Amino acid sequence: DWSFESGGTRSSVVVGFGGGALMNITGLFAGIVYRGFRLVYVPTTLLAMHDVTTSIKTSICHWGRKNNIGIYYAPTLILMDLAFCRTLPQDELLSGLGELCKNAALFGGDHAKGFVEAFSKDVLNECCGGAAESLTLEDQDLVKLTRLGVRAKMDILCVDATENLQGMVFEYGHTFSHAMEKAYGDGKIPHGIGVCYGMLCSSYVAEKIGIMSADARAEHDAMVRLLTDRWALPEPKPSISKVMGYAMNDSKRGILEEEAHEITDLVVSRIGQIVSDHPSNLAKFDKKYVEEWFEQMGFPWEQ
Repeated sequence: DWSFESGGTRSSVVVGFGGGALMNITGLFAGIVYRGFRLVYVPTTLLAMHDVTTSIKTSICHWGRKNNIGIYYAPTLILMDLAFCRTLPQDELLSGLGELCKNAALFGGDHAKGFVEAFSKDVLNECCGGAAESLTLEDQDLVKLTRLGVRAKMDILCVDATENLQGMVFEYGHTFSHAMEKAYGDGKIPHGIGVCYGMLCSSYVAEKIGIMSADARAEHDAMVRLLTDRWALPEPKPSISKVMGYAMNDSKRGILEEEAHEITDLVVSRIGQIVSDHPSNLAKFDKKYVEEWFEQMGFPWEQ
């Protein structure tokens, strides 16, 4: 109603100014009114800058699920100013870094090197006395990491704009992160941190099913824990039954025609090496391994 009451026309421009959730809502709105307003994104969080606005996916969450209503719609312009990152609380900064950690695990090379270097002991000590609860990155590190994040997205979206095939790699860890986020309650776990915990679950599964060696998993998990060691999962933890209820209804379910006891996510054999025999890069495996990981993490079966 607001768009029509305010005199919006086919030549109007919609500007989204804020974090990732707002970018998603703005993109969905702009894409459906008059079959498409011109759209400009001004992301103000690190996650929105390198991960959300660089995708043409727009969505909202409905019926207790994640990102299950949406369309594909490309912005006309994206304006980024990393100065906004200086205004972010720790949780928001860590959330943006979490998706960069995911890219590091997926692609290795410069992505892994840049991420690990930004978290080197010397850099953190110089910036903030090495305090785990007070992470501050130098401007040049933020610029470098953001460029790496944008490059990771653009390299894939150039060949798979809708992220249904090669682009599905960006879903690494998301089956379990989305389930945890919904089980805890929206907003309790920063999304990027949830993704990192989801990656730890995926690496556990990968070793259990013989895809990842113990040494490769140790290297992978050491990199991921550069973030998760700074953000412990809150107590009380939701039940495994509740988390698995969400995980077994993930938006990717059905792509691989899973059996009732199977679940889908990506798996890697080592940093930079994705393992899949399906065009979507996804893999399916027995849900019991996921349940084992949650149990080891201290999630109760019932509450």
